[in-house]
Amino acid sequence: MKGFRAIGVVAFSMVFLGVMLARGADIPKPHGEHWEMMGELSEACSCAVPCTCNFDAGPSPHHYCYSLFSLDIKHGHYGSVSLDGLHLVGAHGKKGNVWYIDSRATAEQAAGLHVITRDLDRDSKKPEHWDTATITQMVGDTRHEVEIEGHGGFKANYLIGLDGKTPIILENNPAWNIQHGVKAKAQELTYHDQYGNKFTFKGVNSNEGNFDWTDKTEKYF
Repeated sequence: MKGFRAIGVVAFSMVFLGVMLARGADIPKPHGEHWEMMGELSEACSCAVPCTCNFDAGPSPHHYCYSLFSLDIKHGHYGSVSLDGLHLVGAHGKKGNVWYIDSRATAEQAAGLHVITRDLDRDSKKPEHWDTATITQMVGDTRHEVEIEGHGGFKANYLIGLDGKTPIILENNPAWNIQHGVKAKAQELTYHDQYGNKFTFKGVNSNEGNFDWTDKTEKYF
Protein backbone atom coordinates (compact mmCIF):
# COMPACT_ATOMS: atom_id res chain seq x y z
CA MET A 1 0.00 0.00 0.00
CA LYS A 2 2.89 2.37 0.79
CA GLY A 3 4.42 1.64 -2.65
CA PHE A 4 1.11 2.42 -4.33
CA ARG A 5 0.87 5.75 -2.50
CA ALA A 6 4.43 6.68 -3.52
CA ILE A 7 3.74 5.91 -7.16
CA GLY A 8 0.56 7.95 -6.97
CA VAL A 9 2.39 10.96 -5.57
CA VAL A 10 5.01 10.82 -8.33
CA ALA A 11 2.34 10.50 -11.03
CA PHE A 12 0.39 13.44 -9.58
CA SER A 13 3.59 15.54 -9.44
CA MET A 14 4.36 14.84 -13.11
CA VAL A 15 0.80 15.73 -14.19
CA PHE A 16 0.85 18.91 -12.08
CA LEU A 17 4.22 19.96 -13.50
CA GLY A 18 3.01 19.28 -17.04
CA VAL A 19 0.01 21.56 -16.48
CA MET A 20 2.26 24.29 -15.07
CA LEU A 21 4.65 24.05 -18.01
CA ALA A 22 1.81 24.15 -20.51
CA ARG A 23 0.43 27.26 -18.84
CA GLY A 24 3.84 28.90 -18.70
CA ALA A 25 3.58 29.16 -14.91
CA ASP A 26 6.61 30.36 -13.00
CA ILE A 27 8.45 27.64 -11.09
CA PRO A 28 10.54 29.51 -8.52
CA LYS A 29 14.30 29.00 -8.47
CA PRO A 30 15.58 27.68 -5.13
CA HIS A 31 17.93 30.22 -3.61
CA GLY A 32 21.59 29.66 -4.45
CA GLU A 33 21.09 26.84 -6.96
CA HIS A 34 23.92 26.52 -9.45
CA TRP A 35 23.63 24.83 -12.83
CA GLU A 36 26.02 23.68 -15.52
CA MET A 37 25.52 21.82 -18.77
CA MET A 38 27.63 20.91 -21.75
CA GLY A 39 27.02 19.01 -24.96
CA GLU A 40 26.04 19.48 -28.61
CA LEU A 41 23.98 22.34 -30.05
CA SER A 42 22.12 21.91 -33.35
CA GLU A 43 20.40 24.96 -34.83
CA ALA A 44 18.73 26.21 -38.00
CA CYS A 45 17.20 29.61 -38.75
CA SER A 46 15.28 31.54 -41.40
CA CYS A 47 18.37 33.36 -42.70
CA ALA A 48 20.20 32.54 -45.91
CA VAL A 49 23.56 30.78 -45.61
CA PRO A 50 25.82 31.77 -43.88
CA CYS A 51 23.45 33.93 -41.74
CA THR A 52 24.59 37.51 -41.34
CA CYS A 53 23.54 37.34 -37.67
CA ASN A 54 26.58 35.10 -37.18
CA PHE A 55 28.74 38.03 -38.26
CA ASP A 56 27.20 40.63 -35.95
CA ALA A 57 24.89 42.07 -38.62
CA GLY A 58 21.13 42.10 -39.10
CA PRO A 59 19.19 39.09 -40.43
CA SER A 60 18.91 38.42 -44.17
CA PRO A 61 17.16 38.12 -46.53
CA HIS A 62 14.25 38.75 -44.15
CA HIS A 63 14.02 41.49 -41.53
CA TYR A 64 13.54 38.78 -38.89
CA CYS A 65 15.41 35.66 -37.80
CA TYR A 66 13.26 32.75 -36.63
CA SER A 67 15.25 29.86 -35.20
CA LEU A 68 14.94 26.35 -33.85
CA PHE A 69 17.70 24.77 -31.78
CA SER A 70 18.26 21.71 -29.64
CA LEU A 71 20.69 21.11 -26.79
CA ASP A 72 21.91 17.54 -26.33
CA ILE A 73 23.05 17.68 -22.70
CA LYS A 74 25.92 15.21 -22.40
CA HIS A 75 26.73 16.28 -18.84
CA GLY A 76 24.82 18.70 -16.65
CA HIS A 77 23.17 19.37 -13.34
CA TYR A 78 20.77 21.76 -11.68
CA GLY A 79 21.83 21.89 -8.06
CA SER A 80 22.11 18.23 -7.08
CA VAL A 81 19.78 17.07 -9.88
CA SER A 82 21.55 15.40 -12.82
CA LEU A 83 20.55 16.46 -16.34
CA ASP A 84 22.79 13.97 -18.17
CA GLY A 85 21.31 12.59 -21.40
CA LEU A 86 18.37 14.99 -21.65
CA HIS A 87 17.43 17.37 -24.46
CA LEU A 88 16.14 20.93 -24.38
CA VAL A 89 14.71 22.72 -27.42
CA GLY A 90 14.12 26.41 -28.04
CA ALA A 91 11.93 27.79 -30.82
CA HIS A 92 11.99 31.52 -31.55
CA GLY A 93 9.22 32.82 -33.79
CA LYS A 94 6.98 35.81 -34.45
CA LYS A 95 4.53 34.95 -31.67
CA GLY A 96 7.16 34.40 -29.00
CA ASN A 97 9.64 31.88 -27.66
CA VAL A 98 8.67 28.31 -26.90
CA TRP A 99 10.75 25.92 -24.81
CA TYR A 100 10.33 22.15 -25.08
CA ILE A 101 11.51 20.11 -22.13
CA ASP A 102 12.44 16.49 -22.76
CA SER A 103 9.44 14.27 -22.05
CA ARG A 104 11.80 11.75 -20.41
CA ALA A 105 12.70 14.21 -17.64
CA THR A 106 11.56 13.53 -14.08
CA ALA A 107 9.58 16.20 -12.26
CA GLU A 108 12.77 17.43 -10.57
CA GLN A 109 14.73 17.50 -13.84
CA ALA A 110 11.92 19.29 -15.68
CA ALA A 111 11.69 21.91 -12.93
CA GLY A 112 15.45 22.50 -13.18
CA LEU A 113 15.36 22.81 -16.97
CA HIS A 114 12.45 25.21 -16.72
CA VAL A 115 14.49 27.51 -14.49
CA ILE A 116 17.49 27.19 -16.81
CA THR A 117 15.40 28.43 -19.74
CA ARG A 118 14.70 31.57 -17.72
CA ASP A 119 18.43 32.21 -17.56
CA LEU A 120 19.00 31.39 -21.22
CA ASP A 121 16.35 33.86 -22.37
CA ARG A 122 16.86 36.42 -19.61
CA ASP A 123 17.18 39.30 -22.11
CA SER A 124 14.20 38.36 -24.26
CA LYS A 125 11.26 40.72 -24.46
CA LYS A 126 9.02 38.25 -26.31
CA PRO A 127 6.27 36.13 -24.71
CA GLU A 128 7.58 32.87 -23.22
CA HIS A 129 5.86 29.48 -23.35
CA TRP A 130 6.77 26.01 -22.10
CA ASP A 131 5.79 22.52 -23.12
CA THR A 132 7.11 18.96 -23.09
CA ALA A 133 7.97 16.88 -26.16
CA THR A 134 9.79 13.86 -27.48
CA ILE A 135 13.00 15.29 -28.91
CA THR A 136 15.36 13.66 -31.41
CA GLN A 137 18.78 15.16 -32.13
CA MET A 138 21.38 13.45 -34.31
CA VAL A 139 24.91 14.75 -34.92
CA GLY A 140 26.98 12.89 -37.50
CA ASP A 141 30.18 13.33 -39.49
CA THR A 142 28.51 15.04 -42.45
CA ARG A 143 25.09 16.18 -41.22
CA HIS A 144 22.88 16.82 -38.22
CA GLU A 145 19.15 16.92 -37.60
CA VAL A 146 16.52 17.78 -35.02
CA GLU A 147 12.90 16.69 -34.64
CA ILE A 148 10.36 17.85 -32.09
CA GLU A 149 7.58 15.29 -32.29
CA GLY A 150 4.41 16.92 -33.58
CA HIS A 151 6.02 20.32 -34.16
CA GLY A 152 8.67 19.99 -36.88
CA GLY A 153 12.43 20.16 -37.17
CA PHE A 154 15.20 20.18 -39.77
CA LYS A 155 17.91 18.15 -41.48
CA ALA A 156 21.13 19.89 -42.50
CA ASN A 157 24.32 18.96 -44.34
CA TYR A 158 27.63 20.48 -43.30
CA LEU A 159 29.24 22.91 -45.73
CA ILE A 160 32.56 21.57 -46.98
CA GLY A 161 35.63 23.76 -47.43
CA LEU A 162 38.32 24.06 -50.09
CA ASP A 163 39.91 20.69 -49.33
CA GLY A 164 36.69 18.93 -50.34
CA LYS A 165 36.32 16.98 -47.10
CA THR A 166 36.48 19.23 -44.02
CA PRO A 167 33.45 21.22 -42.81
CA ILE A 168 33.69 25.01 -42.70
CA ILE A 169 34.26 26.18 -39.11
CA LEU A 170 33.33 29.59 -37.73
CA GLU A 171 35.26 30.65 -34.62
CA ASN A 172 34.07 33.20 -32.05
CA ASN A 173 30.52 33.29 -33.40
CA PRO A 174 28.79 36.40 -31.95
CA ALA A 175 25.30 34.91 -32.33
CA TRP A 176 25.83 31.54 -30.57
CA ASN A 177 28.18 30.83 -27.69
CA ILE A 178 29.52 27.57 -29.12
CA GLN A 179 33.03 26.31 -29.74
CA HIS A 180 34.10 25.80 -33.35
CA GLY A 181 30.73 26.41 -35.00
CA VAL A 182 30.25 24.06 -37.94
CA LYS A 183 28.37 25.75 -40.78
CA ALA A 184 25.62 23.80 -42.48
CA LYS A 185 22.67 24.19 -44.84
CA ALA A 186 19.22 22.90 -43.93
CA GLN A 187 17.22 21.43 -46.79
CA GLU A 188 14.04 22.45 -44.98
CA LEU A 189 13.25 24.04 -41.63
CA THR A 190 9.64 23.65 -40.57
CA TYR A 191 7.91 24.43 -37.29
CA HIS A 192 4.46 25.08 -35.81
CA ASP A 193 2.97 25.30 -32.32
CA GLN A 194 -0.26 26.08 -30.47
CA TYR A 195 0.82 29.65 -29.74
CA GLY A 196 0.58 30.90 -33.32
CA ASN A 197 4.11 30.32 -34.57
CA LYS A 198 4.26 28.63 -37.96
CA PHE A 199 7.01 28.76 -40.57
CA THR A 200 8.70 26.77 -43.32
CA PHE A 201 11.99 27.72 -45.01
CA LYS A 202 14.10 25.87 -47.56
CA GLY A 203 17.86 25.97 -48.10
CA VAL A 204 18.57 28.02 -44.97
CA ASN A 205 21.41 28.49 -42.52
CA SER A 206 22.34 25.97 -39.86
CA ASN A 207 24.96 25.70 -37.10
CA GLU A 208 26.35 22.86 -35.00
CA GLY A 209 28.89 22.90 -32.19
CA ASN A 210 29.79 22.22 -28.59
CA PHE A 211 28.28 24.34 -25.84
CA ASP A 212 29.51 24.67 -22.25
CA TRP A 213 27.21 26.93 -20.24
CA THR A 214 26.49 27.73 -16.60
CA ASP A 215 24.32 30.20 -14.70
CA LYS A 216 27.42 32.46 -14.69
CA THR A 217 27.83 32.54 -18.49
CA GLU A 218 27.46 36.13 -19.63
CA LYS A 219 25.93 35.46 -23.05
CA TYR A 220 24.42 32.29 -24.52
CA PHE A 221 23.11 33.68 -27.81
